[in-house]
Amino acid sequence: MRTVAPRALAVVGLLALAGCEHAAPALAPEIVSRLESKPGAYLAGEVAGLDDSTVLDRKDFVWTLAFSPESSRVAYSHLGAREYQLALWTLKPVLAPVVNAGVNPAEFDLEALAFSPDGTLLASAGWDGMVRLYDAVTGAQKASLRTEEPLTTVAFHPAGRYLVVGSALGLVTALRVADLGFSFEVRPHQDRVSALAFAADGTLYSGSWDKHIRVFDTREETLRRDQTRLRFERRGGHAVVGGTVNGKSPVAFALDARTPAIVLGTQAAAAAGIDTAFLQDSVTLPSALGSNLARVARGQHLRLKGLELEVDVAVCDACLPQNVAGVLGAPFSERVDVAFDESTGEVVLTLKAPAAGTQEEERGLVFAPRATFTYEAHVNDVTVDAAGKRLGVALSEGKAERTRTIYEREKKGLVEPFSEQNAVALVDARNGQVLRKWTRHRGVVATAGISPDGRALASGGWDKQLYVWRDGAENPVAERTFGWSVRRVRFSPDGQWVGVAAWTPQKATGNQESEPAAALFTVRYAAPTVEWRQ
Repeated sequence: MRTVAPRALAVVGLLALAGCEHAAPALAPEIVSRLESKPGAYLAGEVAGLDDSTVLDRKDFVWTLAFSPESSRVAYSHLGAREYQLALWTLKPVLAPVVNAGVNPAEFDLEALAFSPDGTLLASAGWDGMVRLYDAVTGAQKASLRTEEPLTTVAFHPAGRYLVVGSALGLVTALRVADLGFSFEVRPHQDRVSALAFAADGTLYSGSWDKHIRVFDTREETLRRDQTRLRFERRGGHAVVGGTVNGKSPVAFALDARTPAIVLGTQAAAAAGIDTAFLQDSVTLPSALGSNLARVARGQHLRLKGLELEVDVAVCDACLPQNVAGVLGAPFSERVDVAFDESTGEVVLTLKAPAAGTQEEERGLVFAPRATFTYEAHVNDVTVDAAGKRLGVALSEGKAERTRTIYEREKKGLVEPFSEQNAVALVDARNGQVLRKWTRHRGVVATAGISPDGRALASGGWDKQLYVWRDGAENPVAERTFGWSVRRVRFSPDGQWVGVAAWTPQKATGNQESEPAAALFTVRYAAPTVEWRQ
């Protein structure tokens, strides 16, 4: 973990963006007092515009941005020279950097960030399939879990005990915050999950490039622990699945009932906390070179999503097929039925004889489908207001995928043709009806952030534009032009800020500073009032 370099402090200053407006009048003391008097308070009223405030980054590609629930901190992910990095700043009582930490290699986009409802944790999700939890005050990493699919979005349940991640392949998974243990999953989409948003009552909205928003009721139930589904792949004649040992070591296991033991390689065993040198028991196992004497670790914990077993593990590198770190052999197949679902690329694992009363009853978050909202365009972003009554939705005619055609058009300065499908929409959260739609963006509308009171939307797109729209107004009440694609826009939970994550034309010379990439604006209201989340 490393702190922000002094250079980062120097970039804090006034924005130099097109369309600069007059300075924001200070909020009246009684408004400030009411806003700070109760958790969940936010500004409401007619948004009159934005006022330029602070640039946090002006040299990197910034992917996403999130505010803490009390609006005292902001986090964003950005692409450094060799890795994706997580930046965390305080907004109150002073604007200051906390950390700027490397997260994962540059080839894996860090797509999503979310703060827990109590503001103590920050979660990230990325294309390496990793979910990571951080201390939201210090930025120190606390836990991580490798999932089976590239991840594109993350959200915390309002109760704070669960977080939900969405994948590039349409899967939505609920995990326990306490240990990142598996709770429940469903595959409601046939394409990338582009957004997950919870209303305060626990209603989950899941948006996707498949042109749907799925709506789920969420509730805690007693979980079925005798069956799970895992994605599998073929490697060297074996079906391979992912699991973890002792909650520490993610392992690629070959399913092979011919092997007379459950086997781990030495590296995976060490990562799981198994000290092979101190193991007393042993077993003879066959390998391509003949018989091998393998040390045995008794009573290890094996987790395959929701299926958890206590198993004995033999440690032997020579006993493994190529390109796997473990084998689920005969002792596993004696206890677990294995059935392959080739249509989904998944394997279904079911305990043959769950022992009554031996497993402690466990409750977890489950999803119950409530409704489906279908649109003519691809859904790129979904946000929900404080009351859970309105959604902000970003839509586009084509998928929000960067292609050579798009890059060539941008290099030539060509403007995307107008399309009714490239739009930002204010949507009724009960039935999916579009209440108001604005179509000024040219090309992909990547993001739509709704204000806490549900009366305004901030939108951003690949046309470099940031717009703020007000219900009842045809034209935007504020607009800014960035150096390149706008990736994410969000109102802060208290309604005082709009945060923007954008790409910027990168410079390899000098101080490498370019146009704003992570920026904050203060929101100007005509006559602000204060409301509270219920």
